[in-house]
Order: sequence, then structure tokens, then C-alpha cells
Amino acid sequence: MSSSHAPSVLRIATTVFWSFFGVRKRSRHDVNTVTLKPLHLIAGAVLGAALFVGTLLTAVHFITR
Repeated sequence: MSSSHAPSVLRIATTVFWSFFGVRKRSRHDVNTVTLKPLHLIAGAVLGAALFVGTLLTAVHFITR
């Protein structure tokens, strides 16, 4: 597989980020469906959710101190 066909980390991260909000253009969705692998998206979503929860826990910790 050449590097031009491999998805970038930034592309996966932006796809997951906008998917969390449910806001994506249909044309971008169609492109991502063809080019991104489900395993990459699942890994990105798990990492994104962990970062989100960690950020919330850290904020609550500092606010309630």
C-alpha cells in the first residue's frame, strides 16, 4: 500500500471529531466511507472518547478542589 492511499492521523481525528457532533457533509462522508478503514475509525473513536472523558474528569477535579 502506498502512502498516498493510507489515511493520515489528522484525517481520522477530524472525521471522528465531527462524527461525535453528528455534523458532516455528505460528500465528505462518501469519501471517508471509501478511503478510511473501520478499524482506524474505531481506534480513533475510542481514543477520542478517552481524551474527552479524561478532560472532563480533570476539569471536575480542578473545579471541585
